[in-house]
Amino acid sequence: MHSSRSSFALVTVGNVAVAAAQWYLVWLFAQQSGPTAVGHYSTLIAMMTPVFIASQLGLRNLFVTLQRTVRWRIYLGCRLTMVGLSILIITALVVFGPDPIDAALAWPLLMIKVSDSIGDLFYARLQKTDRLVAFGLILIVVATVSAVTVTVVILTTGAPVAALWSAAVVSAVGTLVTIRVAAAEPPETAADVQSRTSKRAEIKALVSAGVPMSMMQGVYSLLSYVPLAVVAWFGSPSDVGRYASAAYLVVFANLVGASIETVVLPAFRTIYESEGYLVLRRRVKRMCVIALLSLVPFAVLALFIGPWLLSAVYGAGFELSRASVLYLSLAAVCTLPTYLASANLLVLNRYWATFFVGATAIIAVLAGGGSAGAAGMSAVESGCLSVFIGSLIRLVGEFYCSRPRREIPSSSG
Repeated sequence: MHSSRSSFALVTVGNVAVAAAQWYLVWLFAQQSGPTAVGHYSTLIAMMTPVFIASQLGLRNLFVTLQRTVRWRIYLGCRLTMVGLSILIITALVVFGPDPIDAALAWPLLMIKVSDSIGDLFYARLQKTDRLVAFGLILIVVATVSAVTVTVVILTTGAPVAALWSAAVVSAVGTLVTIRVAAAEPPETAADVQSRTSKRAEIKALVSAGVPMSMMQGVYSLLSYVPLAVVAWFGSPSDVGRYASAAYLVVFANLVGASIETVVLPAFRTIYESEGYLVLRRRVKRMCVIALLSLVPFAVLALFIGPWLLSAVYGAGFELSRASVLYLSLAAVCTLPTYLASANLLVLNRYWATFFVGATAIIAVLAGGGSAGAAGMSAVESGCLSVFIGSLIRLVGEFYCSRPRREIPSSSG
């Protein structure tokens, strides 16, 4: 139990450190170049992240949970192939896309995404062999070194682009360290060897499981950035920058939620296999309620100090209305327990159900945010409202999709 708590603490601190390092880079952009630069940077993030997440085929989660034996080199080959495809897609978007895309920022950011995508698969080996302490320590060290490095570069050169390149180099080195730490392959059991099939069959099994997982993760990544499109729809690059700076509260909640999912996923699978589906669902429901109730006071606090705090941290050009802060706070409150519901569905392998929840949430975000903007609500408030709509629908939808089916529950989705 002590080891489990230590692992959870380190992975959580690691994800918080990653979130803090990402936010710090945005803060540096805000201080050096104002809301417009933050808007350009956030637009690139919104463009690249769904592409890379969709192309990852959910291989990290599949490596931990897939019931079929697939050799490591097939996992790695699939990941590298999809990374190459992502590079081609992003390069085409940057070269042939609209003029507002800032190519100078795009290339170091692309390098970060490539490094993170490769490192993500090697994290799966640490996760599967219960080396979460190493997992968390790598995240903490890389985030800390990145923050220190970009600070030194920005103070020396005053150039945000140079700072982003330095963050890219740190990300690449961090991936190399992760590969080194995770190099040892988990020992194969007799069952693994006996269940091994041809390479073609293993690739087919991996792709068959990876497509719905990839679509699920891709649609949820897109859901995170659709509100930014709502802001851009009704506002200016400056509005996008103001929104993106404040929305890091929800990004932070997503990263903390991801660390929770990383730790609870093996435990949920054990409960499902040993105690059954209904016991797992009751426990997840109780944990979601506790998480919601414990986070409500933070939303109330944010409502009172949020507008002042944003101006104090970013500057006078980044002020937000109290309503905007309220919507973002409620979205963050909904986000954390959502990852508990998501882990439940992963254990059940109901990937298509979560995909349709995400797709429904995207439609609701566009409809709700678009209607609010058309009705006269400011661009930033419309975007913040749409974030809350998306988070709420995802939480309710994922828990609804975990309800008992008429047929005997199984681990097939």
